[in-house]
Amino acid sequence: MPLSETTFITVVDATLGRLTGMIEAMDSEDVLEIEQTSGMLTIELPSGRQFVINRQIPARQIWLSSPLSGGLRFDYDEDDKVWKLTDGRRLDTLLKADLETLLEDEVEA
Repeated sequence: MPLSETTFITVVDATLGRLTGMIEAMDSEDVLEIEQTSGMLTIELPSGRQFVINRQIPARQIWLSSPLSGGLRFDYDEDDKVWKLTDGRRLDTLLKADLETLLEDEVEA
């Protein structure tokens, strides 16, 4: 049974808050522009490349646009309490890996 709209929004907001904290902790050089607005999180690198994470209420999904991974759609796994792709990859893990790769490239450049 899909999440109700109210529950979905609550879960997404909590997820975006956790992701924001994770990203801020990763940003030791303080080079990222991080903006969280209603249902959307934007992360901009010094190069101008962006990650956009936003909720899609009708689909009950979180969509990620990543400069490395492209556009991906995550469904909520109520048993594990995580956002996953159909192949099992998790939103938080994938985002962290992409950000680490891009931050390393930009800091070394």
